[in-house]
Formats: sequence, structure tokens, C-alpha cells
Amino acid sequence: MKTKRVAYVFFIVTLGFIVQNIFGLELKVLQSNTSKNTTDNSSTLNVYTWMDYLDPEIVSDFEKEFHVKANVDFYDLEDAMYSSVQSEPGKYDLVFPSEGTMDAMIKSKLLLKFDGADIPNLCNLNARFRTIINKWKGYCVPIDWGVTGIAYNAKYVKDTVDSWRIFRDVKYKGHTALVNDPYEVMSVGLKLLGYQLNPQNPGELDATLKILKELKPLLHNEHFVAYNEIKEKLRNETLWIAQCYNGDAAILNEEENNIKFVVPKEGTSFWVDVVSIPIGARNKQLAESFINFMLRPEISARQTNYSYYASCNRKAWRYVKKEILKNPYVFIDKRTINKLEFYKILLPDVQKRFNECWAELLSN
Repeated sequence: MKTKRVAYVFFIVTLGFIVQNIFGLELKVLQSNTSKNTTDNSSTLNVYTWMDYLDPEIVSDFEKEFHVKANVDFYDLEDAMYSSVQSEPGKYDLVFPSEGTMDAMIKSKLLLKFDGADIPNLCNLNARFRTIINKWKGYCVPIDWGVTGIAYNAKYVKDTVDSWRIFRDVKYKGHTALVNDPYEVMSVGLKLLGYQLNPQNPGELDATLKILKELKPLLHNEHFVAYNEIKEKLRNETLWIAQCYNGDAAILNEEENNIKFVVPKEGTSFWVDVVSIPIGARNKQLAESFINFMLRPEISARQTNYSYYASCNRKAWRYVKKEILKNPYVFIDKRTINKLEFYKILLPDVQKRFNECWAELLSN
């Protein structure tokens, strides 16, 4: 889904630590675990998640098994979720932030700790992803992981696409797009200049702003585009080249083989999507039951089969469709992943300048 970082602060995990052995996951058959039904008097679960992310059949099966009702609302920008949780505590029982928002939400006291005893299927997570739970003190559970790269339509793009520089090519003016996300957009400028994903000083951001101001007029409608709109515009061929999440590109490629996906040689972001329980949740126990349900290997696999994002569940892979397991756009090779970076918390002066640059870029 997707990254989808809100313009606050970011968490970093050592990339090699998480991806170590990620492609050597255990594929043993799991004997079915029986989840206990909630004893909470409430029978309604309110979920707030990414557009086109959560398999609706998983939600439906949860409702049937637990004899409850699940209401699901959707967002395409993560700051909408953040604002809703902040302004309307108690509206939702579950939210699906990217790992990048966790620090801000925890510092703002917008999340509740889950009870690990009520989520026994946590043991199914790959050990490298369980470290995220430890880092975040029980505030989130990893669901899947992915990367941000470039999707392009080979029917219209005959040049070699392996670099962010393709967005500066004037012959594609009006047919390119960047994700409407501050960190994803700024990452393009940073990488074009040879900087790290996480700027080290305000001067790097000044240079990045300059190059992005030059690039923006070449974009479709000279604006940034929501990730789900990028997917649709690639599908209808309005866009020929776009910053894109690997799962979305994999789905598009399955529909139309001319849609290709590459990880730019300058580098890009590697991210993890998580599920959390927001402050004021009216049915915390049912929320934990849903998380436990999602962590059943066969359910985790169904989510991967639906979203085309690789599961953090080490026992899910046996149930993932073979064609998805073999899809290089879904399961990015380990050598490539080892070159990528996580977003991290920026120094205060750098974060301040980052926010200023993003505001100026939007108003330009």
C-alpha cells in the first residue's frame, strides 16, 4: 500500500536485520489455531484502512466466524487517518498505518498497547519483524512489506527505465506522476542528487527543493497524485511513468503486461505496513481477535494474494499463490532490498526545513 508516510517523524530499523533470512522463511504446514471469540458486549468492529488494501472477503469471514459486524472506512492519505484518530477518539477500533507514522502516534498518545496474550498468532511472525513489536513496545503488529519504485508503460516508453532521471525527460511531459506524499516526493529529489533517503542537513533539502521545482511542471496536471489514483491512471494510460508501490505495479502488470516496474538504481524506500489499536477503541478485545485472525497463516496468505504485498508472516508462504511467490515485483530480490533504506526520524532542524520545503513545493 504503500507508503504513505505522514509528514511527521519516522522510525528506522536496521535494514539488514529485518531482511536477514527473509527469503529463507519456514514453509511448514500450520495446524489450525482456534481463536477465542470475544466476550466484549459490543459486537461491532470499526476499521480504518487504506483504499484497495484489505481483502473484503477476509473481513466477511471474520464477521461470520465471530458473529459480529465490521464497518470498514478507507483513506488514501495517511494524514487523514492521523487527523481522524486525533480528533475523534473512539471512532475506530483498528487502523493500518505505515511503520513511519508510529513514532508520531505514540508520542501523541494516539495508540493503545495490545495484549500479547490475546494475540497468540504473533508467534507466526518472522523473527526479524517481531523486533518491530519490541521496538514499538506493543503498539503495532507488522502485516506486510514493500518498496517504492517506478511503474511505466512499455507501449509508450521506449527508453531504458532504471533511474529517477526519467521524470526529467521532457518528452514525457504530462504523462508522469509522483505519489502525493511528502517523503516519497522528496526522496526523488534527494536520490537524484545522490543523497541518502534521510537528509542530513537543511542544505540538502534546499538543493532538493530546487530540483523538484524544476521537475514539477513536467508532471501530469503539474500536481502530485494519490497512490490509488496513480494506479487507475496507469491502467487507463493517462500516465505512462509513475512513482508507484510494488504491489500496485504487480497487479497492473498482471492485467496488462506492458506495465513494468523497476527499483531505481539511485535507491528508494523499503517499508512495513502495520495494524494498531487507536486510543478510545470501544472494542479492544475484538480488535485483538481480528489481528489474531489476520495472523493465521492462511489468512495472511489470502491478504498477500489480494494486495500483492509480501506477508510478514513466516508461515503464510505455503498458502500464497505460486505465481505470486514467483513474481519479482512482489518478492523483490534480497540483493536489491539490501541496498534500500528505511525512513527515519530527522533531526529537529532538518525536519523543520523539510516541512517548509514541502509546503513551498505544494504552493509552487
